[in-house]
Amino acid sequence: MAPVIINLVAARSKTGKTTILEKLLPELKQRGLRVAALKGNLKEYDLDLPGKDSWRFARAGADISGFTTPDQYILLGTAHGNSTGNGSIEAVSRLLKDFDLIIIEGNKKSSYPKIEVFRREPGSKPLLPDNTVAVITDDKTLDLDLPLFAMEDTAGLADFICNQISNPGAVNSGKTGKLTHFDQAGRPHMVDVSAKEQTMREAYARGKITMKQETLRLIQSGNIKKGDVLSVAQVAAIMAVKETGRIIPMAHPLGVSGVAVDFNPVEDNPARIEIGVRVKLAGQTGVEMEALTGVSAAALTIYDMCKAVDKNMVIENIRLVEKKGGRSGHYRRENDQWQK
Repeated sequence: MAPVIINLVAARSKTGKTTILEKLLPELKQRGLRVAALKGNLKEYDLDLPGKDSWRFARAGADISGFTTPDQYILLGTAHGNSTGNGSIEAVSRLLKDFDLIIIEGNKKSSYPKIEVFRREPGSKPLLPDNTVAVITDDKTLDLDLPLFAMEDTAGLADFICNQISNPGAVNSGKTGKLTHFDQAGRPHMVDVSAKEQTMREAYARGKITMKQETLRLIQSGNIKKGDVLSVAQVAAIMAVKETGRIIPMAHPLGVSGVAVDFNPVEDNPARIEIGVRVKLAGQTGVEMEALTGVSAAALTIYDMCKAVDKNMVIENIRLVEKKGGRSGHYRRENDQWQK
């Protein structure tokens, strides 16, 4: 399997990329990874200037030239570019096929995934080139829909990179989705969050169930034979939030600190009930799944209690609207206005 390739980039020089990489490498080695660290996109380097021995060897036809000492080596080769400009990197990747990871400092134009280093300055903002998968920053106010790491959090960054390596096909193709719930052998496992700091977490999810106008009127008037539909659905949402760790295989059992459930009846044609569930927790992992599960359970309960009078009800559009806390920071779905 080819190594995962990640570029460490910044909008300008002197942001501390080299220092970060210098501190990151021991963390990656402690996790058992074979890592290559390279400077990227250089125009030339002293070892291969015209007239140097390595330059003369290459000119004479050597596919690889270089230097050795009793315990170190340097290899120099030639690789023709390609449409993505990654010819030399792909050649290195083939040579280092037994490595787990290649980190390249620089090359913002690379088509490989990138981790950006951003330092706060007046009027500045992250560059965020294509395929940016995370940002390392000293700006505590930064609000991005990406994993954010403090400059000194090399342990957290190393964990993040290890999770990328568990799904190298997605990472090297530039996709930002991360299958962190699979181990190196491809088997499912629950992510270990024991080393994470406890912080305030919050998630808000929404969904809706559409129905006949007469069904909504029966619900609002309390004339559904099974009882008070929305009161039972509220209890169902709370119970489902608390049981999410038992229902969703890779979700952690959590002691949530707060659950709020809202219903918004809308008398359109078709009529609908919009459902909102907000979950709060002081802990080591997020509560997005708890909020989504709560919405689902509330909608299913409404269906169960009303199916005798309206089997055509439809549950739909269950989605995460907002999350707060954790390394990935604040997320808010755009143009999703209804919220109590």
